[in-house]
Amino acid sequence: MEKAGREIEEETDSGDVKRWINTALSQISRMDNNQGSRILENCGRECAKSHNLSADAEKIRNGVEDQNDLDLLFDEYKDKIYHHSPRLYKKGKTIYLAYHQCGCPLVADDNVDDPFFCHCTTGYTKERFETLFDRPVQVVLKSSILRGDKICLQIISIE
Repeated sequence: MEKAGREIEEETDSGDVKRWINTALSQISRMDNNQGSRILENCGRECAKSHNLSADAEKIRNGVEDQNDLDLLFDEYKDKIYHHSPRLYKKGKTIYLAYHQCGCPLVADDNVDDPFFCHCTTGYTKERFETLFDRPVQVVLKSSILRGDKICLQIISIE
């Protein structure tokens, strides 16, 4: 059995992987009642957890004196995680997060070209900021590189 697995692995090229992933995304995108969006959002949440981003947000939250001070939490997060990058900014109660290239290795490795996949990043972002603020957030993907935009721009609203 182990030998057969290696043979399949050796015969599979990146084009096969890309076709498989994009076919799966195409099928998931057709699910009723935003079910496909929720599946990818949950995948993004798990990705954030697996990269310890939720743990980092929780550590920042637990390290501030007033955990209800959303401005303080945001400033600490921007300092410690984004090193004061202008990609993460806040206007009033709205947070903006911009990327000039997709940070997902599946996209960077050219395995994904279906813009439906971007629902994954909204879950990734929700997980981090909901952990940081300890309350629900809404994430809207305003622009997306996979949709042909020059940048990915997420708008984060704290509920």
